[in-house]
Amino acid sequence: MTTAQNSARLIIEMRSLAKDLFATGINALSLAGSGNVHFHPRMAQLACLDAVRSAAFQYFQTVLVTHSAIADDASFSASKLLELAEGAGTIDGAVAIVNGRIQKGPCNNRLALSFALAAAKARLHRPWIFLSGTTGHREHRYHSAGALVDAGTCPWIWPLGKQADDLPVDLLPLLADAGGLLMADAAASYAMNIDLILLA
Repeated sequence: MTTAQNSARLIIEMRSLAKDLFATGINALSLAGSGNVHFHPRMAQLACLDAVRSAAFQYFQTVLVTHSAIADDASFSASKLLELAEGAGTIDGAVAIVNGRIQKGPCNNRLALSFALAAAKARLHRPWIFLSGTTGHREHRYHSAGALVDAGTCPWIWPLGKQADDLPVDLLPLLADAGGLLMADAAASYAMNIDLILLA
């Protein structure tokens, strides 16, 4: 039987693991841009995804790298990512889904909170974590790299269950209060977005 304490511990461990996998991606990109030899940006981004995939295999029975990896798709949405999570929900054992996007996609913070809202309505039947972060320049006042959400994010932000139909323009204070901002060290030499869905 899974107790509330065990469930909370699992979520804490999954959040920490998601941050570690994201850091692995940043380190891989930094290595690709160091020394005398510089990779083409697409090669560096593929090296980043491969590093995240390899690291994820140490902890997850199944690791899926999406066909849209490094997609140049400004319309990429939380609903598409949720479909991936729901599809992987029937796979036995822990699952990690890795997706890479170049910089023209949606805002990482907005994508993360949109995923949390969509997942709350979909009722994923297993513990989950979603991380959406950028390896590139941190240009806002919080200097975060993106956001990290789980099933407890929306109840924390909207404790009465009255979620807004439209997300506010400035999501950073909401995510900061919920402990959902993804803080990262210096940006990597190559910029891309990394989305991670972790299912226990």
